[in-house]
Amino acid sequence: MRKMMFRANRTAVATVAAVFMASGVVVAGATTASADECGGPRDYLCGAVKNRTGRTMHYTMSLGSGPHFCDVWNIDGGTTSKFKHDKCKQESFGNGTRGGNGTGKDVDAFTFATHGYHERFSRVGTWHWRAKGVWTKIRSGEIADCGIGDNNEVWCTVLVQV
Repeated sequence: MRKMMFRANRTAVATVAAVFMASGVVVAGATTASADECGGPRDYLCGAVKNRTGRTMHYTMSLGSGPHFCDVWNIDGGTTSKFKHDKCKQESFGNGTRGGNGTGKDVDAFTFATHGYHERFSRVGTWHWRAKGVWTKIRSGEIADCGIGDNNEVWCTVLVQV
């Protein structure tokens, strides 16, 4: 009986350790993936934007290359300010979603070209005002969800996709 319990505990610990290590690999990959790495069987994490504002949102899936320029306030993603005037290919759309985990399409950054917007990272993060045309970088595996809020202004929350 005791030998059987030891074997069951060892198996359970090994299983939990394997799951933990696998999830750690996925999380570690989330911060380093880029548009050209998204969507393969090993590279499931893709950035996304959801526009629920009724206004035109601009986004890029090619930050670092392309015929246009994007003025990104956080070129490394996240909340740390590090400005870069970078090449990109700008695209636009109205309401809807672009990119996302498992789609093979990785959105790198977003903005609203005709008006400013508020952004925050996480549901409890601090809100920050971004002037029109200032781009916010999102990491692979994150989604920027934008809607209309106080004073008929755009409010965007960047979250990790589940």
